[in-house]
Amino acid sequence: MFAHKIRRLLCLVVPSLIVILLAMPTSAQWPGTWVSSIQVMNLGTATANVVVEYYREDGTRIDSATHSYTITVGSSLNIYQPNVPGLPEGFKGSAVVSADQPIAAIGSQQTFYADGSIGNSQYSGFNAQAVGNKFYLPNVNKKFGGSQWSSRITIQNVTANLVTATITFYNADGTVRDTDTVNLPGNGSATLTQINDSELPDGWLGAAVVEATGDVAVIVDVMSADGRLETYNGFTSGSTKMYLPTLLINFGANQWNSSFQVFNVGNVSAVVTMTYYTSGVATPAKVVTTTLPPYQSINRYQPTADSDLGAPWIGSVVIESTQPIVAVGSQSSGAPGKRLASIYNGVASGATQAFLPTILRYFGGSNFVTSFQIMNVGSEPASVTVEYFAPGNPTPVMTVRYDGTPGNEPKIAPYTSVNRYQGHDTALGSGWQGSVRVTSDQPVVVLGSQVGLNRTGDAAGQYNGIVATP
Repeated sequence: MFAHKIRRLLCLVVPSLIVILLAMPTSAQWPGTWVSSIQVMNLGTATANVVVEYYREDGTRIDSATHSYTITVGSSLNIYQPNVPGLPEGFKGSAVVSADQPIAAIGSQQTFYADGSIGNSQYSGFNAQAVGNKFYLPNVNKKFGGSQWSSRITIQNVTANLVTATITFYNADGTVRDTDTVNLPGNGSATLTQINDSELPDGWLGAAVVEATGDVAVIVDVMSADGRLETYNGFTSGSTKMYLPTLLINFGANQWNSSFQVFNVGNVSAVVTMTYYTSGVATPAKVVTTTLPPYQSINRYQPTADSDLGAPWIGSVVIESTQPIVAVGSQSSGAPGKRLASIYNGVASGATQAFLPTILRYFGGSNFVTSFQIMNVGSEPASVTVEYFAPGNPTPVMTVRYDGTPGNEPKIAPYTSVNRYQGHDTALGSGWQGSVRVTSDQPVVVLGSQVGLNRTGDAAGQYNGIVATP
């Protein structure tokens, strides 16, 4: 997330971010060898001096692994934990990323399986505005569906004091299924794995609420029995409007299909209206209205619940509610032999500037290539400028404009989205790694995605674009 709260670390006055890192499996559902990385982008006006600290689950800091880095304006830096000097093998815990300039950060997880395939996921770091003492988790499960999806919840104590966290699990109908409590030492963390929870039945899909006696950060991993991996951030509050910029039905060569989960976090029933838009078309493609009692959740799988949209189809949805809600969107490949999946957070409001710290074009041995979705959530057509930055260069190496002028792309219609696939951005060249800044005269929501074309298994990941909040 965009970092702007100031606190003192290592005698430096710096903004800071929390990034939860997982490196070890916790049950047979979570096999493989786990590693992580952090991508940090400098959003400031001068070179950023960055410090990264690592904390074990018991809250102790690994002094030997504390290191400093510099990042030029607009650039991003990848820190791969297996290559960090002084960080012991088998580490599982969290990191605090600090800087003397505003920064954004995303975390990535990979698990390497014995057959050579991987699981891959991404999520946003937490700044001071993204932590809190209450979190809503709209998608929690145990051996759910034919793919047997199961989740795990990781809670990070971002204070120096002991914090007690209570996790309440809700059935899809809003009734309480189970309650767990964990004690977190200062700067410590804990993981609850739902497949090990005997109070949750096989085939269960629901939601959860985390309440703590101090500030925490929460992420949720979701993994299928065949090794697909997804990660999303917990929500500190609900909203009466949420935007999901990417929905898919049998779309593209990988035959992507999506679903989304909506959770009523209000204390009375909510009337929920879901308005679907086909990409590039301002007229709604479909409107669905339903009622959700308190703490009830619903899942809509587009190929079945919304098959009337046709196939292939790509678009977005605006969810409006009479009570606060939270929502996540996920997608997986339906192509034979493909094991690809990712998830992202619904967004309550747009911004006129957003940042993508990781943009790739056929990068590395895994041949990673990215795409990103820009959704106009304003009431007028949006003029949007997309600037690509290479590491160490504060001047954009490529600029694309959606302003409707000759030679440029059309403006983006209200509530519709456009997709930029970096495989088509030939000016970047093969092997390119960098970052992107999106600027608009209307509020937009931005979502980044990546796939490793040369890797078997789940080489896909998604993360929410970072917005510069005051």
